[in-house]
Amino acid sequence: MKLIDIFYNYLHYLIHPFQSHKEIASGEGKIKALGLYESLGVSWVFVVVAGLIRIVLINLVIFMFLNMFDPGNGILEGMMENRGFTGFYFLILTSVLDVVFYPLITMFILQFWEFVLKSYASMAGVKGDVDKKTKTILSVSLSSHILLVVPVFGEMAQKTAHFIQMYAGIREQMNFSRSLTFCVLLTPVLFFLFLATLMVLIISL
Repeated sequence: MKLIDIFYNYLHYLIHPFQSHKEIASGEGKIKALGLYESLGVSWVFVVVAGLIRIVLINLVIFMFLNMFDPGNGILEGMMENRGFTGFYFLILTSVLDVVFYPLITMFILQFWEFVLKSYASMAGVKGDVDKKTKTILSVSLSSHILLVVPVFGEMAQKTAHFIQMYAGIREQMNFSRSLTFCVLLTPVLFFLFLATLMVLIISL
């Protein structure tokens, strides 16, 4: 598949998640399923771009803030001496780390979701190639990372789009009911709440 076709499919996933899954499931139409790691690589490109935009914006804020004050201003000198810009540098560092460790962290999350989806598919008696269906759901959901390039609201928009795409994928690929689909999507929340409760109980003993 050509690079332009990969990005076209990726963008179509984001704009038309339900239609994309229908075309992938039927095998008809121009939209094809990207491999899970292929999709991960494309999403990493947008994560890198988003990280660069964030770093540029942080440096722009620092530059504008410095220009608001006279270089000889005692307040500004005090802030510099007291490391008043540590928070900005910390944001830059976290942005770099987000980009560097994105593939590793995302692969772990994908493995978790793959386990969850396959478990529900097994319990619901889903027919067909469950492994392929699961990987398609996760591959399409990664296209939500395009929205990270949007300044300020990008992360919130990405999480919202990811939820919608997971919902669309589970409904179209697994043919789950609405209630069961929401149960699947809430499973990670319930799992981490269980772990947090268990840790609290262990510490309190």
